[in-house]
Amino acid sequence: MRIREYLIAGSLLFTGCQVRDSRTIAVIPETAGTRLWESVHVGTELAGHQEGFEIYWNAPTREDDIEGQIALVDRAIQNRVGGIVLAPDHALALLAVVHEAESDHIPVVVIHSPLAIPVGPNLAYVVNDDEAMGQLAADRMGKVLHGKGTVAMIGIDPSANGVLLRSQAFEKALRSQFPGIVVVERKSGSSNPAGSERAAAEALEDHPELDGIVSFSVIASEGSWAAINALKKNGKVRLVGCDQEIDLMAGIRHGDIDSILVENTFEMGRLAVKWISDQKIGIAKPEYLRLLPILVTKENIDDPSIQRILSNNWRVSP
Repeated sequence: MRIREYLIAGSLLFTGCQVRDSRTIAVIPETAGTRLWESVHVGTELAGHQEGFEIYWNAPTREDDIEGQIALVDRAIQNRVGGIVLAPDHALALLAVVHEAESDHIPVVVIHSPLAIPVGPNLAYVVNDDEAMGQLAADRMGKVLHGKGTVAMIGIDPSANGVLLRSQAFEKALRSQFPGIVVVERKSGSSNPAGSERAAAEALEDHPELDGIVSFSVIASEGSWAAINALKKNGKVRLVGCDQEIDLMAGIRHGDIDSILVENTFEMGRLAVKWISDQKIGIAKPEYLRLLPILVTKENIDDPSIQRILSNNWRVSP
């Protein structure tokens, strides 16, 4: 069964009258069909198989479809699922439905990026260490530029807690460790690669001698790479990006992209389902886990440990 067919079939499960489905865990990422989220799918399917849970997987078709994601969480609550694994599209908009699930005693694990709600008996976090990601990006850029030059920051998004932490940690680490590298441009985030491409192109055109770009999301990385290609800056401007996608991995292999800092979303999904399973039998404690990101370069992209994180093979053998 293809992923698209799986999503359609899954949507039929969540229609009709209210039911109690305590052996189903609803996994609701920001969107579907990307390496970042399909590796969550792999991790949750594996853990669900091991722990005896069915995984219901569904997501908005766009990362900016906040209402769509809220509706999916609402539907999961109405169907009294056994638990919810959620990668929130927005730092504030999902607060109400997460509170509702908590009050209905449905365990929720927030992954990827945190919300402003403390952990509790029905709420845990397994998130990316975004401060570490920003620090690692600064370390990589400092090394590839040999401690001097100019860089632009693309994809700064105040509405996304994780992205904001990345950008702040990057600047702080750069100032401390590589004072010879100057940030000459800071561009906000966009909900599509075209907007990020325009932002990166403006930075490249305004600063013809720019040495590097740091992009803080998949969309910002794709847009920055497109701008570098369009302006024929390949090999002249070093791109260090954040978050995995299949085309970005191809860019690393081709040498157009220096490196991508990836989230261990496979482990996020696996640990989230395990926590829900433990919570069901009364052994889970309130938990806040931060998983370290991993730097992927041309030299290590084929390592088995890296490929496991990047895998989108979500099928689980019986």
